[in-house]
Parts: sequence; structure tokens; C-alpha cells
Amino acid sequence: MRIVSYLILFLLLLGSCKTKKNFTDSRTVKSLSAKKIIKKHNAISFDAKTLEAKLKVGYSDNNRGKRKRITFSVRLRMQKDSIIWMKGTYAFLSAFRAKITPTSFSYYSLIDKSFFVGDYSLLEKMLGTKITFKQVQNLLLGESISDLKKQRHLSEVDGDLYKLTPKEQDELYRIFFFFDPNNFVLKRQLLKIYKENKTLQIDYDSYIFLNKQLVPKKITIKASEGKRYTNINIDFKSLTLNKSISTPFRIPTSYKRIKL
Repeated sequence: MRIVSYLILFLLLLGSCKTKKNFTDSRTVKSLSAKKIIKKHNAISFDAKTLEAKLKVGYSDNNRGKRKRITFSVRLRMQKDSIIWMKGTYAFLSAFRAKITPTSFSYYSLIDKSFFVGDYSLLEKMLGTKITFKQVQNLLLGESISDLKKQRHLSEVDGDLYKLTPKEQDELYRIFFFFDPNNFVLKRQLLKIYKENKTLQIDYDSYIFLNKQLVPKKITIKASEGKRYTNINIDFKSLTLNKSISTPFRIPTSYKRIKL
């Protein structure tokens, strides 16, 4: 349960296919205003109605000197702005199912026969900030977890990427966004809570071009708190868009409710 909880938590804070590569030389990246960067990024935003994918997920952490690693498969189905559904498999056995909507998230484990049903208030309490369905969806689709159009940003060239920094940062944390100057896809989201020495970094290592859509192919999530770290690697092994999907979710009556 703990491993799946971490995955869901950090997911809340993811024609023919061709991997998009970055050929930019940092010496050729020219300064560009934040307004233009945001406009170009929004022009390629995800607009398919549904998404279905098979994922390979690698999880590792280091807590008090103890290392833990596990790899499992996830079938992901998404109806944009409506539902995110996941079915996890570990060692060829069904392990869990999760269903996330704009108002709730539900989960049950077929291994320990337990379940959880709740709203976002628990996650907001754990993270100390407001969490929305839109943020979860955007994280998986390679879009910013905050609305770039709702605030002003400072832009700069950072290595071979464009970096955007909100002019007015939150009191609890600082957030930064990095974009590829070739196609303006999001390459990294970085969240720092300095007072608690916590960092959450989401890297979009590569994208695929499918049905005129740029969709993340590989996502790396790194979370750290002091000397403790958690890494989640998400590889999209197959992907289809705009196909009819089903999201079956029924918690067996014999399962026990999890109290978090």
C-alpha cells in the first residue's frame, strides 16, 4: 500500500509514434519573453478526448539507509477533464485499481484486500497546499501544474532550456518551469519547499508525436526530503488517443477501509 500511495501522491503533485529528440545547442538559444513562451506552449497543449496507455513504472526510495526498489505495470485510461483510471499489476498478478475524478479519488488493493475512498482534503493536508484534478491530469500530459496564464512570469535561458519563474511565488514553496526551445514542450517542473528541505522534480525526458499530439513518453519524478529520496520512472510502452474507453471500478464488499 505504501508504495502505491507514494505513486498516487506524487502523480497528484504522470498515426505512428516517433521520439522527439533535442538538438538544441545552448549557444543558439535566444532570449524570449515569458508571454511568448507561454503562448507557444499553450498552442501545442493536449486536446484529445481520451488516452489509453500501458506503463512500466519503476519505484525506488531510500529511507533511513534502507533501499527499496520495485517495478510494476500500469494500465492507464483517461477521459480528459473527467476521469483518470489505473490498474496495476505486479509479478503478473493484479495488484490495485485507482480512480481519480475532479471531486474524489478511490483505490483498492487486491493483495491486502483493502480500500480507500476520499476527496482531496487528505492530500491537501499532507502536502500543505491545494491539489486539484487538473494538476494530476497536467502532470501526466506534460503540462504545467499551475495555470501559466493566471500570473506573470520572468523568463531566462537556463542551459539549453527556457526557464519561467512566477513573479509572485507561494509563501510555502517555490516553483519553476523549463521548456524546450525547439518545440516548447515542458521539460521540467521543479517545486522547492526550502523551510522543510523538500524538493519535487518532474522531468519529461522524451515525447512522442501521435495523431498530431505531443505526449510524454518517459517521465521521471524525484522527491527528496533531507537525506531521504523517492524516485518514480514512468515509461509509456503503448499509447492510443481518441478511442472509446471503459473504467470499471467496483470495490468488493469484503474489503476493509484504510484509515490514513
